[in-house]
Amino acid sequence: MAQENKMDEIKISLDAGGTDGGISVVRVDGVIDTMTSSELEKVMSSLIDQARYNIVIDLGGVDYISSAGWGIFISNIREIRQNEGDLKLAGMIPNVYEIYELLEFDSILRAFENVEKAKSDFNISLLPEKKSERPPEVRTSTEIIEEEQNQAPAVENVSEPEIDKESTASEMENIPEVSSEEQRILDLAADDPFLSIREMKKILNSEAGDFPKLGWWKIRRILKEHDILSKKKRFRYARKK
Repeated sequence: MAQENKMDEIKISLDAGGTDGGISVVRVDGVIDTMTSSELEKVMSSLIDQARYNIVIDLGGVDYISSAGWGIFISNIREIRQNEGDLKLAGMIPNVYEIYELLEFDSILRAFENVEKAKSDFNISLLPEKKSERPPEVRTSTEIIEEEQNQAPAVENVSEPEIDKESTASEMENIPEVSSEEQRILDLAADDPFLSIREMKKILNSEAGDFPKLGWWKIRRILKEHDILSKKKRFRYARKK
């Protein structure tokens, strides 16, 4: 039996399948962002609590997924696969699929044109000869970032040089401070890394009184200076915050 959850910008329909460990299909319509992702997370947690580990997320009606939404899929996939299940995505519109590929989630989660193809892939993977095979180990985005940080070359033990305190203090004084408008752009990138520069410009300029209106090129320059010009880099930046 299908169940529905409704919020201002999200509608979730759950078809939990039969009682024999079948495939659960979660249909989502609307926007999956910081405000609405908690509803999807509740549905996912409920399925896992019921040992329903074969899940298809039908995203055919989703216009936008923020980092919070993608994080739900990634955070649950490890437990699902440890219990010999899997989570598959279906029906993504081009704009959403572009982000899916950009963030390289295609190496973690499989996506299909529609629900039927996703369910068919489950049926193949559940054949007896396939059942003993375990899916590859999955790392979360946070673990990937931490691994990259830990891959810095090892430094041999050497005596530390004497520090010129006066020079160091002078260098510290010359480090430019981040302006309020620059910090606001960084905060906005951390809050929602999937916003386009045009969308950032619209949000920032709607905050009248905080600082002068910002142009597209200035926002782009600030993002580039902090090496977070691409959405992929902004996503990693947001995960560190």
